Amino acid sequence: MTKISALIVDDEQPARERLTRLINPIQAIDLIGEADSADAALAMIAKHQPQLIFLDISMPSMSGIQLAETLRQQANTAKIIFTTAFDEYALDAFDVSASDYLLKPIRRERLLEAIKKVLPEPKEDAFIVIKDAKTTRKIALNDIIFLHADQKYTEVYLSHTSYLTSDSLKEFEQNFSGYFLRIHRSTLVNRNFLKGFEQHKSGMFVTLNDTDKTPEVSRRHQAEVRKFFSR
Repeated sequence: MTKISALIVDDEQPARERLTRLINPIQAIDLIGEADSADAALAMIAKHQPQLIFLDISMPSMSGIQLAETLRQQANTAKIIFTTAFDEYALDAFDVSASDYLLKPIRRERLLEAIKKVLPEPKEDAFIVIKDAKTTRKIALNDIIFLHADQKYTEVYLSHTSYLTSDSLKEFEQNFSGYFLRIHRSTLVNRNFLKGFEQHKSGMFVTLNDTDKTPEVSRRHQAEVRKFFSR
């Protein structure tokens, strides 16, 4: 998936630094810069045309709400996620078509939820092409149950068979994040096939539709899996 370019606008440096630390590991976001005022933001927006703006509300000279209204009058199509320490601005924020409204201190889980709202939906007809010495195969992403890294290759598991591709897990995650959820450094699973998870003494494992395989969930990713099933 193509990355979304993003700009942080906040008059407080510690707030900008914290949000930058939260955003940097998110592969779908290309953070192009920061602005410490609405005037500086307008100049950067005109120059770089970010697709997403993380916008503080309470700022001197021009508030985030006023800046959002200015952008709307300019027919700017950037998505806006407001960031603020105050909850009384929520109605005003959505009056200017905000995509989401995050209260400080911003939690990583809540930030990811907000970003998912602005990511483009994956195309239903998306597919990959796998080639070997004799055969070229076109495989729909909707048919892939999970992916597992195997040394230099990635195993692509379908309901009744599997194939090897030289495409890395990182490439799958970057290009098709709307399809796949990382559960281990070596495993991505198709969100649409996730059926449940099991907790054993040896660890956590996911159960999947259309296969009896139960890939392991690393300790690092267990919270994300639990959250997926708590929606």
